[in-house]
Amino acid sequence: MFNKVFNHINLLNKGMDVAWTRQEVISHNIANAETPGYKSQHVEFETLFRQALEDNNGFETKTTRPGHIKVTTADPLAVRPAVVSETHHSMRMDENSVDIDAEMVELAENTIQYNELVNKANMEFSRLRLAITGNK
Repeated sequence: MFNKVFNHINLLNKGMDVAWTRQEVISHNIANAETPGYKSQHVEFETLFRQALEDNNGFETKTTRPGHIKVTTADPLAVRPAVVSETHHSMRMDENSVDIDAEMVELAENTIQYNELVNKANMEFSRLRLAITGNK
């Protein structure tokens, strides 16, 4: 029962974890923008998460006796973000592949997404608090 109550919060928490990882990767790229030979990195998560959701088609078996075997499907919350190095070639002479303008845009987008996830999580906790305490 509690899993269903906190499922939305768990999804928001996963989103915040991914956004935090993405923030670290972007910051690392920006810090190495002038490092010769550095290849920029990015975080892959959305595709992996979508695949886990599609594989988990909502099929759930019920066990009515202790001897029954429960069939489980993949847990989308167990998906972890993957940090991938870019393999494309650089236009710069020092082989650095960081596009500082693109990184700054991605940093701004990610910051907005992270802040929105935090706001949504706070709203969920406020709803839970209201449900527990009433209008106190």
